[in-house]
Amino acid sequence: MNSALIIAFQAGVMLILLLFGYVLYKAKFLDENSTKRLSNITISIISPIVIFNAYQTEFDPELLKGLLTALALAFASQGLTVLAARLVVRKTHKDFEVERFALGYSNCAFMGIPLAEATYGSEGVFYLTAYITAFNVFMWTHGVVMMSGKKITGKGLLKILVSPAVLSIILGLVCFFTGFRMPEIIREPLNYLGSLNTPLAMTVSGATIAVSGIKSCFTKKRVYFLQAFRLVIFPMIIVMMYVLARHFGANGTAVSSILVAAAAPTASATIMFSHKFGKNAEYASNHFAASTILSIATMPLVLAFYELMCGWLL
Repeated sequence: MNSALIIAFQAGVMLILLLFGYVLYKAKFLDENSTKRLSNITISIISPIVIFNAYQTEFDPELLKGLLTALALAFASQGLTVLAARLVVRKTHKDFEVERFALGYSNCAFMGIPLAEATYGSEGVFYLTAYITAFNVFMWTHGVVMMSGKKITGKGLLKILVSPAVLSIILGLVCFFTGFRMPEIIREPLNYLGSLNTPLAMTVSGATIAVSGIKSCFTKKRVYFLQAFRLVIFPMIIVMMYVLARHFGANGTAVSSILVAAAAPTASATIMFSHKFGKNAEYASNHFAASTILSIATMPLVLAFYELMCGWLL
């Protein structure tokens, strides 16, 4: 269970970084506005750089095959979680849109990239881009329709293509297929900027938890109930799907990398979309905070379960 142990170690590291962000906010080094700015910098600039850097590698047919496998599994699992969230959360609850979004969408870039990079290196990030692609396609179509109550427009579809994460994937793929490599004078600064991803992402997450308040997260029984689906039940179902894919010859690193994304906690976009479409942003923050903290324990367990199942069935 080597990967699970690495994930557990990295989860501990991230917990410390999370606490660092929490303390910075409580000590007033950060406020709500500066936290949002740092979040935008991480999502719009730093994470896309990490994704782009992952494609700065020699073209390899095996890598391409693994990426296509990861794409198929990513779209299948993202579609499954969105459907499952709809079945679990009924419209009778006043904040059903927030709950469905919190259950259906994981923090695949914020939490996924640092963990995949630490566990599987740049190859892990390379495969993880498949899940980020599926996430963005679903979020800017299904997510927008669900939260706004309106049908998707051409403008909405355009947002998918021009989102920083998807643009970095497109540019990265062009470099991957053409063999183009950034000159050393450009590549080195990009590597330094990419190294900011983990500390920034976790610091922002910790500050966001401080904004919403820890007490309110853990005093609502419904948050616990729903997060059991987000962090345990959904990932366990996906594990069985991925083990089956491994049985039919899927690339092990590709499958493990996107499992990290599928098992990640509630997406930070839940809060941003709640603000944008006038939903209960405080309740969204409760889900994000509780999910992020609980995932420190659940993600290593999901990876351990996956490796155990692979050991038994493969």
